[in-house]
Amino acid sequence: MSRTGAADSPMKPDPRFPFPHSPTPTRCQTNPTFFDFARGDRTGPTRAAAEKQLERARQACSGCPIVKDCLRWALVNKPLTKVGIYAATTPGQRTELRKRMAERLGPDWIDVLAAQDQARRERAAAARHTPLTVSQTRIVRLDVEVNGPMRLPLSPAEQQRNLARLMAGLKAA
Repeated sequence: MSRTGAADSPMKPDPRFPFPHSPTPTRCQTNPTFFDFARGDRTGPTRAAAEKQLERARQACSGCPIVKDCLRWALVNKPLTKVGIYAATTPGQRTELRKRMAERLGPDWIDVLAAQDQARRERAAAARHTPLTVSQTRIVRLDVEVNGPMRLPLSPAEQQRNLARLMAGLKAA
């Protein structure tokens, strides 16, 4: 998939939001047919099969290390994500999430997200050159003490927790 081109081009991804990559192959890379899904797939005689496929895809996404970036990419690149499951969301769910983003951040929500990402990258770059303060170091230590060290892959219990959180968020959408 091309990562270059104008942000307003209907079939090219927004270059401010690169397609997420993982150091290890994700389920959508190893089994892409798992995630084939069109808006009308849940109607008619194949509804039960489509629901089962959707649940398998959601389970696979719940353990993915790049699910957050995948959802962001899918929301920003609407013309490229009219079909398929991205970050455990269907095309209809992503449409609803885009509407909520526009309500929350305004009609130019994609530009707002790009500016937030740029500011985050600049803070991270500055942090590499500026040591943490004593207070910041204490917060980091406390976070590790309370939440434990960051590790991948996620355990099955963590995957279930993430899936439950994702489904709760989607129901709220």
